[in-house]
Amino acid sequence: MRKILTALSVASGVLSAVVPLTAQAHMPWLLPNATVATGNKEVVVTVDAAVSEDLFIFERALKLETLRVTGPGGLKLEPQNRSSARNRESFDLNLPQEGSYRISNVSSAVMGSYKLGGETKRFRATPETLDKEIPAGAELTSFVVTSSRQQTFVSREAPGKIDFAPEGEGLELLPLDAVTDLSNGDHSRFRLLLDGKPLADTAVTVRRGGNRYRYKMGEITLKTDARGEFTADWTEPGAYWIGANAGERGMGGTREKPMQRASVSATFEVLPR
Repeated sequence: MRKILTALSVASGVLSAVVPLTAQAHMPWLLPNATVATGNKEVVVTVDAAVSEDLFIFERALKLETLRVTGPGGLKLEPQNRSSARNRESFDLNLPQEGSYRISNVSSAVMGSYKLGGETKRFRATPETLDKEIPAGAELTSFVVTSSRQQTFVSREAPGKIDFAPEGEGLELLPLDAVTDLSNGDHSRFRLLLDGKPLADTAVTVRRGGNRYRYKMGEITLKTDARGEFTADWTEPGAYWIGANAGERGMGGTREKPMQRASVSATFEVLPR
């Protein structure tokens, strides 16, 4: 089991092939009811989590697994009032002090196939349930380890200094500029990281929500530079989704040397200037 968990933190050299996220029909996302909250007493934001083809339209609930909330100065917080419905999962987050907060939902999975009695079967599991999914005596024919992260950012009052430390496993977007209190005409710099290290020359998809109500997709593709950095220009108001994938295509791998895949997506709000 430890080998599997270690594989989820594979070095960036192993995850060399980039898989465009636009190939995914369904997009996972976290969406706060406000990205900038104000108040003199208790300040709370509510975050919804879903997966959909039409961005920010509730189609299927996104399972909330390991939630990590980091506040100003590295403050660690716990979500409250978690709830689950068919089309969404939700939670509340109390913002105790001024500044910016990062919210991450992190999950991992193992999938593949095995042969038993001349029959090939597929399996999907978590690292914790893997031993229950593969029968004794089965011959593994493919073994793929995946990690997935959804992010969003909120602030209480002014965003303050942006100084988030990398979470250090899988793919993640590290903001280098303010990513809340945004207006059209602003821009934000990011660094794409894989296991805490910059991931260069990688495709990043930027999509604006609201496709249900217009004909144009509102999508652009960017690439990270040698330092793993890229800049998003917020040209129009709206809710935005940024995503990237890395990993090996197809099915293969063994328990000792699994194939690796990782994905990240993040959501942002841009208001009219």
